Amino acid sequence: MNSRLIKNKVLTIPFLAVYAWLVIRTSWVGDDAVITFRSLENFLHGYGPVFNIGERVQTFTHPLWFLLQAAAGFVFNLWKSNPFGQGQMYFLNVFISIGLSLLVGIIFAFNTTSSTKGALLGLLIFSVSKSFVDYSTSGLENPLTHLILLLFTLAYLTKKEDSQRSIYILGTLAALGGVDRLDTLLFYFPALILLFWQSPNKGKTLITLGLGFLPLIAWELFSLFYYGVPFPNTAYAKINTGIPESSLITQGIFYYLNSLKLDPITLLTIITVSIAGWMSRNAAHKTILAGVLLYLLYTIYIGGDFMSGRYFSTPLLVCVTLLATMDFKSPKVYGFAIGIVLLVGIAPIFVIPERAPAFGVGDEGDHRVFVDERGISDERIVYTGLGLFERIKKKSAPSTNYARDKWVYLPDEPVRVRILGPLGLNSMTLGPNFHVIDVNSLADPLMTRMPLYEIERWRIGHFRHIIPKGYEETLKSGENRIENKEIALYYDKLSFIVRGELWSWERVIEIWNFNTGKYDYLLENVTPADAAE
Repeated sequence: MNSRLIKNKVLTIPFLAVYAWLVIRTSWVGDDAVITFRSLENFLHGYGPVFNIGERVQTFTHPLWFLLQAAAGFVFNLWKSNPFGQGQMYFLNVFISIGLSLLVGIIFAFNTTSSTKGALLGLLIFSVSKSFVDYSTSGLENPLTHLILLLFTLAYLTKKEDSQRSIYILGTLAALGGVDRLDTLLFYFPALILLFWQSPNKGKTLITLGLGFLPLIAWELFSLFYYGVPFPNTAYAKINTGIPESSLITQGIFYYLNSLKLDPITLLTIITVSIAGWMSRNAAHKTILAGVLLYLLYTIYIGGDFMSGRYFSTPLLVCVTLLATMDFKSPKVYGFAIGIVLLVGIAPIFVIPERAPAFGVGDEGDHRVFVDERGISDERIVYTGLGLFERIKKKSAPSTNYARDKWVYLPDEPVRVRILGPLGLNSMTLGPNFHVIDVNSLADPLMTRMPLYEIERWRIGHFRHIIPKGYEETLKSGENRIENKEIALYYDKLSFIVRGELWSWERVIEIWNFNTGKYDYLLENVTPADAAE
């Protein structure tokens, strides 16, 4: 990088500082992130990466993000008198998120493009995008996803032709992205498939990609052996619903409309860059945009999410990265673009009631005012109390009486079962000696395979599967007291997988039977009539 370019890049520092300030000032943690905290406490205290001790169920969707937090937690647990105290899990999550997001900003500003104007425009878009700022923290895996996806995009755009080293790096980054969150593989597949297809030595390239994918292969093998299934329990809870695809697609479209209303700059940027990219002659841009398109279509297909904007921060990152590498010769183009970004990015704060700082203050409906008629919510506002600056102002952290060295499991005590609504904070408050299940079945392996109470009444991301008659008594007593004989038999098979001897060969056989659908017939006649009152 020549001295003139370095000097010009210095101009990005004020823009980077604004972006950093916004990320830090709005940093927060949502209840869904706290669900992972419980598994982290169990893991760090030797009880396994599980939600309820003695039952191998994966409630987190982001293994790499989980392991990163676990590594930090392990180190800080060695420092008994560290300043985080009972709020250690919360503060580590927030500070790791901030650190990763600032790293994304720095890499973008100084390594993405030789054009200072492109870097300034990109940082400005990041700063006014509600989706990107909100999910640069939140406690979820988005910051790590952003980093991996940014590195992959840069590596792909600068790769050497038929370089096995480049192919290995791209394969490894894609695999790490998949370990971080499996559905983000959609971003990577078009580029990897094209690399394989264009390679003159397809056999060697396939081996190289296979070596790069070892992290994901290793995790999936571990998941299949340890948990008995290849995917998180939350995925099964949201797949096994029986809701018509048309209803989910309709909900997905409303998810887009919600984002266009609250945060128009995000989707408008994605759409504009996608159109410009497809119209250009840059084949690499088109390949990357194919992954973006797959992910956007997937978002519609699954019905979007209940967290407004969450699924758009990653496609925005990719599109802004591509935008920064597009060379517009006229400075007027950048001036016009910056003006439009400022107008579209800031105007909603003044013209959209839900974006006004005073919206919802003092409302008797509490957080429900931030949830629209389709069940999509502004989660950062819902969990304002879990914002970093809110905790600093109160001089306290979200804590429980059981965190860190007080997270002690007492196996000789009777099993206490608690059914919860929101699962995160409530489950942490109860500690490790409660077996916790939630009405949305995120933490329970049997409920995820049960039908919904009412297939016509649901909120996206919150699907209420039935609790079979006798199931709560089964969990308390350790004896199978489920009234429906077929559900009872199914649970026996499932329980052997998630509770039986880990290294049993019989268990391995049952894992095979279970995943190949051998016992699915037992649930064919289950209806809401089998639910406990």
